[in-house]
Amino acid sequence: MKRLRVLTSLRGFTVAVVLSLGALAAAPAHADTLPAPTGLEVLHVADTTADMYWSSPCYSTEDVVQRYLKGSWQTYATGVCDYLPLTGLTPGTTYTFRVYSAAVPDIGYSQSPPSAPISFTTLSGPDSAPPSKPGTPTFSSITTTAANIFWGQSTDNVQVTGYYLQQLVNGAWTTIRTVGAAGNFQSVYNLSPATSYTYAVVAFDARGNTSPRSDPGILTTLATTAVPSCVVQLQQYWTGFTATATIVNSTQTAISGWTFGFTLAPAATVSSVFGGVLTRTGGSGTITPASYDGTIGPGGQLYFGFIGSANPPAPPGGFTFNGLPCTAA
Repeated sequence: MKRLRVLTSLRGFTVAVVLSLGALAAAPAHADTLPAPTGLEVLHVADTTADMYWSSPCYSTEDVVQRYLKGSWQTYATGVCDYLPLTGLTPGTTYTFRVYSAAVPDIGYSQSPPSAPISFTTLSGPDSAPPSKPGTPTFSSITTTAANIFWGQSTDNVQVTGYYLQQLVNGAWTTIRTVGAAGNFQSVYNLSPATSYTYAVVAFDARGNTSPRSDPGILTTLATTAVPSCVVQLQQYWTGFTATATIVNSTQTAISGWTFGFTLAPAATVSSVFGGVLTRTGGSGTITPASYDGTIGPGGQLYFGFIGSANPPAPPGGFTFNGLPCTAA
């Protein structure tokens, strides 16, 4: 503590006064304690690597990861937040970690308590276990030339890192697309009308282990027709309603400048329109294309509709597309 010697005069005598600067300084403001990190978990444990996750306020990047080693907690990594890839681990070894948030004096926070510790054991050698068999492909939004493919995800003792989407071509399975672990929803295009296609999926992990091939799924595209299809789904809830139209251009030519018509009570209100532009006249309404949806190519699909309400309840009806009746979903 620094001291200051001050000379002053009192009734002709010189007096030395020693002041403690520490006594004059303002007391520091009380610092709030940061909450302990929570949800500590370790995933994707392999022989030499793993991924550690947790939840922290992250007021700074100074979370500190500690490893319990030889009877004490030792600093393993600093300057991290919510995630730390663990590399260079020893195969067949048990590790114990915890995390705390370092103090942030500039904004008045003191160091947090540590999280609950977590332990895990690395694999004894390189991963040789294959992922599980993926789910059978299923199909949606099928048109004359396109469809969406979805399959159930695989599991793995470490981590599924991707999938091979395969098609049966002339009796042989051919990979047509390689996608990441979250890519189990794919769209396929340039198909032929009224044609069946067979698809299957194989999962793989970071070590190149591959799963058994999924059971095959068979997709059959729509046949071409003279007019497009129009299906309307009408949802009603008390005085409100939502009308969603799905148009599939199953013809061989593009559709431009389309018109979607319907009846609607004059007193009903429309609060939102999506995928088109609404015009109302008396007890009828018309939706015409938005600037980005003016043309529907062969095999194309389009969604649009509107949300509204009426009291007393009076949902819309009489749906048509280019003057032809639409069917109900």
